[in-house]
Amino acid sequence: MQKLKGSCLCGAVTFEVANGFDKLFLCSCDQCRQITGSAFASNLFVGADGFDWLGGADGIVTYRAPGRDISKSFCRVCGSGVPWSSGDGSKMIVPAGALSGEPDVSERVRIFDAEQPSWASGLEQVRAHTGFPE
Repeated sequence: MQKLKGSCLCGAVTFEVANGFDKLFLCSCDQCRQITGSAFASNLFVGADGFDWLGGADGIVTYRAPGRDISKSFCRVCGSGVPWSSGDGSKMIVPAGALSGEPDVSERVRIFDAEQPSWASGLEQVRAHTGFPE
């Protein structure tokens, strides 16, 4: 199976993952919006046996939020989101934006859609630019 590489923004944390993801969850819950600072979290799920740290694993900090089972792992240097292990260790949760290539995903699911704020709906209709607008 093809593998994808990924990293944090500064490159201190690097990993490799089998490109065959079970699910891509786009989560709009209050906690995911807060922990990402965005309209939703975009996390891929893959079996732990298809994941390897290449470097920098000792520079990862993990925050576990109270309430729902929500975690965020990030690079100690640049703060970028990086993968973390599920509670039982069977899966790795990989922030989609940390990958350097296109993921092959079996199922894409929006979750906690009822918690999506009104400003995040209809984003497909927003004018797009290839860079900063003039």
